[in-house]
Amino acid sequence: MPTPPLDFATLDLNPQSALAPTRRTIAGLVALLVLVAASALLMVVYLRGEEAQEADRRRVADSEWLDQTLRFHFRRLERDLGALAQGSPQAPASLRVSPWWSEPGLVAFHGWLPAANQPDTARWPRELRAAAALADNADALAVMLDTTRGLQRPAYSGPLPAADGSGTEWVWLAVPHIEQGQFRGDYLAAVPVQRAITAFVPDWFAQEHEIGPATGAAGLEADGRFLVPVNLPGATWRLQVRWLGNPVPLAPRLFFGVALVCLAGMLVALYALWRDTRRRQRAEARLQTQLALRTALEHSTSVGLRVLSPAGQLRYANPAFARLVGWSADELLAQADAPPYWPADAGPELAPLRPLLQDPDAHPGGLEQTLLHRDGHHLNVLTQAAPLRLADGQVVGWVVSTLDITERRRVERLAARQQEMLEASGRLVAVGEVASTLAHELNQPLGALASFANGLLNRLRAQNIALDDIVPVVERMDRLAFNAGRVIQRVNAFARRQEMSRQPLALAPFVARVAQGVPLPEGVRLLLNLPDGDGPTVPADALLLENAVHNLLLNAGEWAQSGAFDTPTVEVSLVVGEGMVGVRVADTGPGVAPDIEANLFDAFASRKPGGMGMGLAICRSIAEAHHGRIEVERSPRWRGAQFTLWLPLQP
Repeated sequence: MPTPPLDFATLDLNPQSALAPTRRTIAGLVALLVLVAASALLMVVYLRGEEAQEADRRRVADSEWLDQTLRFHFRRLERDLGALAQGSPQAPASLRVSPWWSEPGLVAFHGWLPAANQPDTARWPRELRAAAALADNADALAVMLDTTRGLQRPAYSGPLPAADGSGTEWVWLAVPHIEQGQFRGDYLAAVPVQRAITAFVPDWFAQEHEIGPATGAAGLEADGRFLVPVNLPGATWRLQVRWLGNPVPLAPRLFFGVALVCLAGMLVALYALWRDTRRRQRAEARLQTQLALRTALEHSTSVGLRVLSPAGQLRYANPAFARLVGWSADELLAQADAPPYWPADAGPELAPLRPLLQDPDAHPGGLEQTLLHRDGHHLNVLTQAAPLRLADGQVVGWVVSTLDITERRRVERLAARQQEMLEASGRLVAVGEVASTLAHELNQPLGALASFANGLLNRLRAQNIALDDIVPVVERMDRLAFNAGRVIQRVNAFARRQEMSRQPLALAPFVARVAQGVPLPEGVRLLLNLPDGDGPTVPADALLLENAVHNLLLNAGEWAQSGAFDTPTVEVSLVVGEGMVGVRVADTGPGVAPDIEANLFDAFASRKPGGMGMGLAICRSIAEAHHGRIEVERSPRWRGAQFTLWLPLQP
């Protein structure tokens, strides 16, 4: 829509004459307001009379409907009792479809009273005698029986207090039986009043009315209650009814509400007319403030902002974007061809942004792009885009934000190179640990092998050894060399983190075999406290587990001699926990001081003279490789160190 031309005639417009139409409009509104107010007052008077008449009409209609409904059902009960009195064969069938007999307790009592028994109350039915126990009840019941005998028509009595003392009220009905012109007796029935109301008043009527026995004075009460007489012959039964809803008709009040709305509309129109000029002035002031604020934000932010047309041409660039690429905003907008900051081999500028424009969630962190600086170096930027829409939803361009992440990428590349150097250093440390582990593990078998070789050479030079004595020594040397080779294989596999071969292993015989093969120092006693048979079974690599148990026993044997016991002892036992089993090695040594427990399993941490500090570190690594753990504490029995190697049980 084109912008309308400026109307210079408005510069000479007289404010008083400009306000004259407004004054006339307000005067007309005031006159209309007075008219509506007078109409509303007259309608109030009319509505009060109309509501009173409507309430009377509704009260009469509800009273007649309730009276006819209850009398209809009681006439049906009269026919049922008449059929019972005559002893008709069709009586049971008709009673089955009658609403009086389909609900238990609706007829509290029914029975036959012969004419001969009526004068003597002692021969009445028990329920009738109980009801007649009260003097008022006795007179009413007697009148009912006399009416049926004299007038030979059904008669009612009540409501009377119930015979069972429950406090409820019953309506009594007597239906005479006339046979060949002679009165033979009455068929009696007692109906609880409240049960009858609940059974025969429909739900739609009960939802709108509260029905109960009449307790107040007759006539309409202030809270909407009115009395409804139920015209049953001989009964003085009146009900008190109260409307639960709003008994006032809706249409008159609706008209009155419309009038009030019109009046309120006039008031609102007057108020709106006064506020219109003030609101426009405030709106213009807010627009100017928002424009100044947005301009300040665009010039102060470090995020580059630019606007592209639907065809991809640059229409706007803020100072931050101009500083980012090294060109001024005027220089960028003056470019008719491709913008100078966009690489020539990158295609159209808008092409990489189309997926982001169609689905903003496709790149929640933004789209990384490369731009060219004026001096020729590349810029790493993070880009976000959003459509520029008018009020009618038309897209007239795209707003693109650009964040410079060149320095961040440089720091990330530097961190990556440092990480590579750190990993190289870690590999060198791992090589050193493997070398230290090999030296620790091979020290004992190679030392024993050298001792056997030196002893054999000395005896051969002295020529005091027989051939039969040489064979056991050479066999022992062969086993030591084989064990050294196995040590190299185990350490090499563990250092390379190769997949362990874990097989079910019976722990009791395995620990006994390893413990008995460990060369403990002379004078150290080995005490095996193992269960009979195979004991618990664990999934384990036998070679690695043997290495761990071997190291624990060697370490215990070396420290057992430093304790206070006369006989240095190393005890090996098995303990079972929740889902795990522990190989426990305890000694009579001095134990582990609390200040070194935290670093006890670290590599190269040793308390022994000449020790390398790799034995316990290897034991912890083997335990963790088996998804277990190793713990140290003071032995309550031997007062020395107690190591427990926990392993998960075989599932």
